[in-house]
Amino acid sequence: MEIAKFVLTAVGTFVSVISLSFAVFQYWRKKQDEKFDLFKQNIDKMIQKEEQSRKAFDTQHENRLRDLESTMVQRFENRLSIMEGELKGIKSILQSMQNWFINNTSGGGGKG
Repeated sequence: MEIAKFVLTAVGTFVSVISLSFAVFQYWRKKQDEKFDLFKQNIDKMIQKEEQSRKAFDTQHENRLRDLESTMVQRFENRLSIMEGELKGIKSILQSMQNWFINNTSGGGGKG
C-alpha cells in the first residue's frame, strides 16, 4: 500500500509539474507573441512614415523640376524673341550690303 501511495503521489506530482510547465510555457509564448505583434506594428508604422516621407520628397522634387523647366523654357523663349528682333533689325542692313555688292562688283550692273 505504501508503494501504491508513493506511485500515485509521484504520478500526481509529475502531472502537476507538467501542467505547471505547460501553463508557464503558454504564458511565455503569449508574451512572445505580444512582443512580436508590437514589433510588427512598430515596423509597419516606420514603413508608413518612410513611404509618406518619400512621397513628400518626390512631390517636392517634381514641383522643383516643373518650376525649373518652366523657367528654362521662358528664358529660352525670351532669348529667341530677342534674337528674332535683332535679326529683323539686321535684315535691312544685310539687304543694303547685298545691294551694294551687287552694284559694285563686276557681275553686277553698276561699274562692271
